[in-house]
Amino acid sequence: MQNKDFFPDPKEKLDASDDFASFLQAEGGGELAPLSRAPIQGAVKIAFWGLRLYIVAMLILVTIGFTRGMH
Repeated sequence: MQNKDFFPDPKEKLDASDDFASFLQAEGGGELAPLSRAPIQGAVKIAFWGLRLYIVAMLILVTIGFTRGMH
């Protein structure tokens, strides 16, 4: 037996806006808090700088390869 929640009738149009509004009201949700960018720190910062250095090194090697490969 199929559960209608997980397998809705394809001919039936689903409108979840009322359900979401009632859920938000029940949970006490009002205005959403503004999002801010998280600071990058620690090992992640080191990894990003390593990737930048790797990209620069690869660009230099590709440039050398193209200039010396042309005859």
